[in-house]
Amino acid sequence: MSLRTLPLLFINLGGEMVYILDQRLKAQVIPDEKAKKVLHDIVSTMFNRRFMDELFKPQELYSKKGLRTVFDRLAHASIMRLNTASMDKLYDLMTMAFKYQVAMSLTPRDVLLVTLNHIDAIQSFVAESPVISGHVDNVYQLLITNYGKLSIGEFQLIRQTLLNFFQDMHIRVSIFLKDKVQNSNGRFAISTAGMVPYGSEPPGIIR
Repeated sequence: MSLRTLPLLFINLGGEMVYILDQRLKAQVIPDEKAKKVLHDIVSTMFNRRFMDELFKPQELYSKKGLRTVFDRLAHASIMRLNTASMDKLYDLMTMAFKYQVAMSLTPRDVLLVTLNHIDAIQSFVAESPVISGHVDNVYQLLITNYGKLSIGEFQLIRQTLLNFFQDMHIRVSIFLKDKVQNSNGRFAISTAGMVPYGSEPPGIIR
């Protein structure tokens, strides 16, 4: 188990949460200012500098129940209120979306690229607030400082730790089922076609 996995797990799940909530707020035709305040409050709480400094210290992952509790509180850090069923669905979507991204990573180092993509997306939601945008920039710098020079072996251990965390989660997601990237039993359909990782060659070549 890698002791560097927790920040990546938290940030990516947080990024998925912000994206999903944005889509829900738009679907419910919530006024722009009110929706913006909801997302700003959540991101501000999520990327609190003191909390981030603690999160990036080497440590074991939270338990599944503990992590769920953190996101329950985070989702209610704004004026928005979710009932239990809505929160269950939100968390299921968050976890399965990130699990899919980890499972589909061509190389272990792609986990960092996925995380940076989430940071960019979160930054776009809070660009109008210099203070909150500064919190996001701080997390970006923490990621570069702590993960920028890790070896491929260390990233492999991080990726394996993430997959171990997700291994018993097989929640069916309608969009994944529709796109046929998930089977009816909740397991992802991993294709053997497509590109091979950078620096590697297709297997089976005899020279």
